[in-house]
Amino acid sequence: MSIKTPSFPILNVLLAATLLSACSVLSQFRPSTNLNVCPPPPGIALSSNQVVRYYSCLGTLADEAINKEYQATNRSFSITGSDSDRLRLAMLLSLPDTGFRSIGTALDLLQHLPAGTTSAPSELQDIAGMLARLLAQQLRADGAVDDLTKALAAEKAHAEFLQGKIDAVKDLEINLIHRDQP
Repeated sequence: MSIKTPSFPILNVLLAATLLSACSVLSQFRPSTNLNVCPPPPGIALSSNQVVRYYSCLGTLADEAINKEYQATNRSFSITGSDSDRLRLAMLLSLPDTGFRSIGTALDLLQHLPAGTTSAPSELQDIAGMLARLLAQQLRADGAVDDLTKALAAEKAHAEFLQGKIDAVKDLEINLIHRDQP
């Protein structure tokens, strides 16, 4: 008993395998826009998903790498002025525990984001607006903390003044007690 296999499906499989291997060869010749690199190089326009990934990526970098990223992004923004670089720079400026942190400057960058050419706001403008609101809230919270710190220092100084008065009254009582003894 001989089983005859139709050659048409086998040819389709071979053709598909050949085309897939050709696609992988061709993909090597396309310009690299690999956004899986952490952080992606400055100057590449980012989508909203990539902006979120970029911010997450910043949290994994060492201090030296963050400083390098800030310098590279700052240079790129001064050259291109792109929305993507503006948003990146604002995110970098909002990072805590960095020497270049400036929430006011980051907020200024985000609030002066140029309007898009279309009537509907772009994804980056939506993210910039959200980040601007969060940074404005952070700025208010920082101001409240500063005010409370000053009030606490004033209360501490007042408490020390009152403690000095109490100590003086105690010393006076002790002196009066010792003076009345024979």
